[in-house]
Amino acid sequence: MRLALLSTAALLAAGTLARAEVPIHGPPATAAAILKADRDFSALSVSQGTAKAFRDTVDPTDSRAFAGVGDPVRGSAAIFAQYVKDSPPGTSLTWEPSEAFAGTGDMGVTWGRWTFTLPKGAGKNVTGRYVTVWRKDGAGVWKALIDIGSPDPATP
Repeated sequence: MRLALLSTAALLAAGTLARAEVPIHGPPATAAAILKADRDFSALSVSQGTAKAFRDTVDPTDSRAFAGVGDPVRGSAAIFAQYVKDSPPGTSLTWEPSEAFAGTGDMGVTWGRWTFTLPKGAGKNVTGRYVTVWRKDGAGVWKALIDIGSPDPATP
């Protein structure tokens, strides 16, 4: 029994360590909070849809989303409308942070890789990189302030 408990504890620790391997810069507690906000944002995209995840996670007024060419989309309502238009049924957008930069407690940055999954038979999934600037709001909740995504170069 003791061996089984030790084995289970070792497996749990290994899973925790896998997440802890994301390089962090700055205060560890702030970086961990930013990484959690980023991962929760992706999980919300899966469970509620990309548009709702952005609407609920970006700063309501100060946020900017940069995707493609042109000026950024500004504010959670406009970003929600953009993602409703750009996310057909059966698609999903997920991402995983690769690195976190924490400031003095109310600002930080994550970057990582994203995947836009298409329905079966609809073509090849699209992948890319992103950068998200995070700011803690007055209630102490991390909100995405600036989100920048770029697709990987197309492969033949």
